[in-house]
Amino acid sequence: MTNKSIKVITFDLDDTFWDITPVIIKAEIETRKWVEKQLDSNIEWGSLEDFINLRKKLIAENYTLEYDLSALRKASLKYHVERFFENKTDLDNFVNEAFVIFFNYRQQVKLFAGVKKFLKKMSAEIDLGILTNGNADIKLIGIDKFFKCSISSKDVYSNKPDPKHFEEAARFFNVNINQILHIGDDPINDVRGALDAGAHAIWFNKKCLVWNETTAMPVVIDDWEKGYIKIPCYCKRVRVKKVIEEAN
Repeated sequence: MTNKSIKVITFDLDDTFWDITPVIIKAEIETRKWVEKQLDSNIEWGSLEDFINLRKKLIAENYTLEYDLSALRKASLKYHVERFFENKTDLDNFVNEAFVIFFNYRQQVKLFAGVKKFLKKMSAEIDLGILTNGNADIKLIGIDKFFKCSISSKDVYSNKPDPKHFEEAARFFNVNINQILHIGDDPINDVRGALDAGAHAIWFNKKCLVWNETTAMPVVIDDWEKGYIKIPCYCKRVRVKKVIEEAN
């Protein structure tokens, strides 16, 4: 086996193993309902644009929030409810309770068809890891047994496509970065991030998006259930294992 042989596969989580949008919407709704019930008051949460602008403002005030989504979520909650509290300890305790509500709902994902079967098969053949910008908890979701590690932005103080995720994975598994194959849904964070770091990359494109990057279109997977890779240029399909063998 050469130094370029693939020894590890890493994966993104949100929109790679499940659709994250309905999960976040439900978590947001349930958290807001809980907050308003506890405070017996209607909160002016604002529009989606207000939500985005608030996050930008909070990150500008504390740059560490950019790579710590849990802390950013708490800071956002605090902004909306702090006027109801005179005591900082009471405020912090309330925010922490509200965040637990959000966090628990945030883990209630619906795995795409075939994910567990695919991971069970692949984890028996090669080491697997997680590289995520989010705060999903693979133990609560019930897929932790398939992975040797889970590396988040909080762990490396940075977000993909920064190479730190991939560098940390290489250190953890004691391999070279070019021995890592990364699979994820985001063309920039996952595909470009992996390639720029020196790893291999596969684009998970369940939504059939158009490849708009200037780099050559990568190998694409769109179906965990069959465990197939689609190679658009040739309109044929091969299994993930085949891609690994060819890289080796």
